[in-house]
Amino acid sequence: MSVYLSNYWSLYSEFIHVFKELKYRDIPLALMTNFYQQINDELRSNMEQEDFAAKLNNPGIKELSGIQPFFDKMTAPLNRTFKTNSKGKLLVNLDYTRISEKTLNEHFSPDHTLILSRSRAPEYFGIPNLYIGNFKGDTRSAAEELVQSAASIFAKYEEHPAYGHPFFSQTFIKRIPGIIDTIETVFNLYDQNPVGAVLIGTTEDVVSRSLAIIGGMKGIPGICLQHGILMGEEAFIPVFSSHVGVYGEYEKAWYVTRGLEEQRIAVIGHPRYDEIFASTRQPDPAIFEAFDLDPDKITLLVATGPQLDARKIQTLVTELVAGGQFQVIIKPHPWELSKKLISLYTDLEQKHKSVHVIQDRKVDTRDLILHSDGVIATLSTVALEGLLFNKPVFVYYFITANREYDYYNTLENYIQNEPEELINTVSLYFTTEEEKLKYEEVKKRFLLHSYQVRHSGEELLHLIHQLMERYNHEHK
Repeated sequence: MSVYLSNYWSLYSEFIHVFKELKYRDIPLALMTNFYQQINDELRSNMEQEDFAAKLNNPGIKELSGIQPFFDKMTAPLNRTFKTNSKGKLLVNLDYTRISEKTLNEHFSPDHTLILSRSRAPEYFGIPNLYIGNFKGDTRSAAEELVQSAASIFAKYEEHPAYGHPFFSQTFIKRIPGIIDTIETVFNLYDQNPVGAVLIGTTEDVVSRSLAIIGGMKGIPGICLQHGILMGEEAFIPVFSSHVGVYGEYEKAWYVTRGLEEQRIAVIGHPRYDEIFASTRQPDPAIFEAFDLDPDKITLLVATGPQLDARKIQTLVTELVAGGQFQVIIKPHPWELSKKLISLYTDLEQKHKSVHVIQDRKVDTRDLILHSDGVIATLSTVALEGLLFNKPVFVYYFITANREYDYYNTLENYIQNEPEELINTVSLYFTTEEEKLKYEEVKKRFLLHSYQVRHSGEELLHLIHQLMERYNHEHK
């Protein structure tokens, strides 16, 4: 582990120990907060220092393999043995699962499935919908009491490097009413509906985490799908559901290394990618006109992301289009668009006729991949999607981070830290057949461990059937 991650897990485990008696419905509230969001830049910088751990009193995680076992020990007293519910239905939390209408209609019967959403609509895609707001209860009194208790605990740790930090303490305290409200809501939901299994897309948000933890308390198995490639590990572990569905063997090994039992991991891919393999979409010439593209140039999609080295990005794009062979479509990360942090890209667009920036968030990234001759991406899911679309993909490692990311390392020289090296690799690929053959072998080896599932919807249904034992998976 990096220094930061070692300190992160030490602090997280100590936080849970200190606040273990702060509970609602027997659930420690410290388990319910998305912990890394309580850490601001100042505290994060402190946690990157070697001596930070010496300031902690009771860290419970000291090595990589101890991460998941620590949290399993915390949730063990809550869990009941999973039981078969003859009337139980599959509950699909609509947020973050990213399952298309086509997949839902193909694999999930409306007679045996419930959708949970923030919509009051009676159904989604023909499947009965439960509006989460209908299950709320009055938790104001309990919230006030627990907020005061939390403040009293923090008051004892004014000199602590994290608990004495106003941002850290106030973020947690402000979340308490929402956490308690969600716990009560999910208990009511399960009490009023026959649920045999629950499907969620992440456990970063309090609703999904509550569905998983309270499901465990009621003997209901849960499956958490993988919502993106494993980059920020704080977003993927600890695991609170009984099972996780992962993309490939890379993720399986990743979780096992962090102490998750192998039998809780299912390599099933993700249904969101099934359409890539089944798609009959063809390039539309109108796209070139819409984005003012030159059909005679090689079109490269450049997908960006937060915390990139601006100088390197500028060099990469400028030198790519300088020779006249390439034109570049820049697709900013949604976070950059929401924060209006795209001036670097729009400046490049103004300077170079062959640079085009996509500012419309409604534009489907997959359409851009389909209409490109190659994809240049940071350490993101877009690179994986490009590979699954069978496009040549070149990865740039231009981010500043407090840990190493190795997901794309097996792409060999098709991942580079310097723009000049990446430009040379891209140019070589598009000028020599030998390089294209070499790339194909590298790509095959990468996908062998990263993504092999072409019918994830079927694999997911099979896993659900195994867990529920009686799930009726007749097609609609």
